[in-house]
Amino acid sequence: MPSLLILATADDELAGTWEKQLPADRPVVRLSPQSFPGGTQPGFSAVVVLDAAFEDQLPSALAKCPTIYVGEPRSLPFEQARLGSRAKVYLSYQESAARLRDFLLVIEELAEKQSMVDLLLEKNRRIEAAKPPVRPLPAADTAEWWDFLEGAVENLDTRDRLIAEFRRASRQLLHASHAVFFLREPEGFRADRGTSFFPNDDPLVAFLEAHPMVIDGSHWDSPTDPVAELAVRNRLAMWGARLLVPVHDNGRLLGLIALGVRNDGQPYEEVDRTRAVFFARLLRHFLARSQQLVRLSHLAEQSSLGAKYMPSTLVLAAGEGVPRQVPLVVRDLIGRVRRQREMCRVAPTAEQPFRASAGLVAETGGVWAFWEEASAEVHDAVVRRRAERRSVLRELALTLSHELGNALVSLATFRQLPLARMSEGMLETFKQDISGLEKLNQRIGLMQALDEEEPVSTDLRDLVKRVGKTCRLEVEVGPDPVRLCLAPKLLEFALGALADTLTENRPDQGHRELGLQLRATGERDELTALISFTGRNLELEGILPEPQADSVPNQGRLAVFLAKEIIRLHRGEIHAGPGIKGTEILISLRSC
Repeated sequence: MPSLLILATADDELAGTWEKQLPADRPVVRLSPQSFPGGTQPGFSAVVVLDAAFEDQLPSALAKCPTIYVGEPRSLPFEQARLGSRAKVYLSYQESAARLRDFLLVIEELAEKQSMVDLLLEKNRRIEAAKPPVRPLPAADTAEWWDFLEGAVENLDTRDRLIAEFRRASRQLLHASHAVFFLREPEGFRADRGTSFFPNDDPLVAFLEAHPMVIDGSHWDSPTDPVAELAVRNRLAMWGARLLVPVHDNGRLLGLIALGVRNDGQPYEEVDRTRAVFFARLLRHFLARSQQLVRLSHLAEQSSLGAKYMPSTLVLAAGEGVPRQVPLVVRDLIGRVRRQREMCRVAPTAEQPFRASAGLVAETGGVWAFWEEASAEVHDAVVRRRAERRSVLRELALTLSHELGNALVSLATFRQLPLARMSEGMLETFKQDISGLEKLNQRIGLMQALDEEEPVSTDLRDLVKRVGKTCRLEVEVGPDPVRLCLAPKLLEFALGALADTLTENRPDQGHRELGLQLRATGERDELTALISFTGRNLELEGILPEPQADSVPNQGRLAVFLAKEIIRLHRGEIHAGPGIKGTEILISLRSC
C-alpha cells in the first residue's frame, strides 16, 4: 500500500503547486490542526511535506515520519532544522515548486521501511510483555551446585566420569527422572548410555542448529516446521524424554541432553528451562576443558618419556640464565648464539661427546637448545675410520705388490745371469718391466699431488671426447653442456686409466665395441654427471666381476686404484650395473 502524503502548509497556492507534482494514485491529505487527535498506530506509513511557517502546528504524532522540509534558506527556522536533522530533505520554496517529485519516491520507500520496523518492535514488545517473569534460582540449591562443581572438577580428566557427574546433577538440580547425553562423533550423535544414535543429516540437527532453544514436549511453541516437528516428536517418544536441551558452540550443535519427566510428575517450569540452558553451557565448557586436559596429560606423559629416551631440550627467555646442570659445551653454545644472533651447532668429537644445536626464539627473543650424548657414535666413527684406513692400505699394498712383482722377478733374474747368456725375449721382458717401473713411479708421484689440483668449471663433453679420441672409444654425448667444477687433468687420467685397463682385460677384442657415454641429471647445485663404459666382456679389478667376501683379491693396477680415488674426490661413485649391451661400468660425478 502506498504511503500517505501529508501536506503541512497554510498557503493554498503553495499546496496547489505541490499537489500538481504528486502521482495521481497517491493518497494526499491537507493537514489541519484537528488532524490526528489520537496519534498514529504502529505500522503507520506517511511522508510529511512541511512548510517552515507551519512547523509549530504539526502534531507530535507526525514528528517521527520522514519529512521534506520546505523553507527559506539561511533563515533561522530553516538553518535550525538543518542543524537538528529535523528532516530527510531540505528544499527552498522555489525548489519545492519544481523538484518535489524527484525526492518523493525515495522518501516514500524510506517511510515504508520505517513503518515495518516500528511494527516489528511493537510486536516484540507485546511478546515480551506476555511472557511470565523468570524466577531466580532458589538459594537452597547453592550447596548442591557447589557439590556438583566439586565433583565435575575432580573428574575433569575423564569424560565418562565427567558425564556421570552431570547426570547426577541433572537429578539434583533439574529434578529429572533420567538424563541421556548425546555427544557428537564424526558420523553423528551417540548416546552415552544404550545404543541410541542419530546421524548428522537428521532433521533434528538442522532444526536445533537453526533454532537453538530448549524444546519442551508438553508445550512446544516453536516455529512451524512439519518435518522438524515430526522428527522432534518421534525422538521424544523414542527416548521417553520430556525436555531436549541442545549444547551449542557458535551455531554448531555439539551435543544434546534428553531429560525425562520431573521426579514429582509436574511439567517443567520456566525456571527449569533457564537452569537447563546454563547447565548445557557449563557442559560445553567442561567437555572442551576435559579434552584439553586429556591432551595435555598425554603430552606430559610423552614429554617425560622423551626426556628419558630422547635428546635433552631447553628453552630460555631473553634474559634467563642457563641452569647449572647443562653441559659446559651447551652453555658455551648458548652464549655464542646470544652474541652472534644466529643458529650454532657442535658435532661430537673425541674431546667432547655431545652433539648440540642452539638458536634464537623469534617470538620471545630467547634461546632454544637441544643436545644428546654421542660417545658411542664417536667410538663407531673411530672404528669405521680405522677400518677404512686398513682397507685403503690393504688395497694399496695388494696393488703395489702386483705392480712390483713381475719387475722384481726380472731384476732378480738379471742379477743372477750374465748379460751374454740372456736371450732376446728375456731382454724384451726386462725392458717392459723397467718401463712399468717408470710408469709406476710417475703414478706414485701423481698420487702425492692429488690434493694440489685446483678445480675449475669444465664442460665434461669436451673431456669425454678427448678421452675417447686418445683411447679410440666410441663416444656418445648429449647436445646440452654438462658443466661441473672439477680437476680436468685428474679426471682425464682416471677415465683414460679405466679405458686402458678395460682394453687390456679384453685381449681378443681390445678397444673394439668399447664405448663411452655421458649423460646428466639434476640442475645447478644438484647437477650430476653419469659416465658409463659400454661393451661386452668387461672386466675391471675390484668392480667387475663383483668381489665376494671369501674370494681371492683381484687388485692389479695402481692406475685403477688412483682412478677410484679421483672419482671419490669428485663426490662420485663407481660400480657395475646392467645396460643394453650387457653389464656396464657406471660412474657418477658431482662438482668438488
